[in-house]
Parts: sequence; C-alpha cells; structure tokens
Amino acid sequence: MARTQSRCGAPTLKGTRCRRLAMKDASRCDRHRGDWSTYTVARRKAQEKAARRR
Repeated sequence: MARTQSRCGAPTLKGTRCRRLAMKDASRCDRHRGDWSTYTVARRKAQEKAARRR
C-alpha cells in the first residue's frame, strides 16, 4: 500500500528538513506546527498583512 500522508519538511536547527509525518490535513508535524514555530509565525504575519490591506 502506498503512503498517502506527507512528510513535514520544516527546516530543523541542523539545517536539514524534518522527516516526521505531517499531521492530518496539515503540512507540518506536531513539533513544527506550534504557536511559536517559524512556520506558524510567518503564516500569522502573512495573514495579518493581508488583513491590513483590506
């Protein structure tokens, strides 16, 4: 059976990509999807910037 769940791929402190499985309906694993992860902070800033443009 083929794997349908994607890998996280977030940059780690070593500079490599995370190889953990991503959470269901998300592109990141549970470690990299926290409130203060660089991925979440960048996404939140982009949402705030888009809200200011409206």
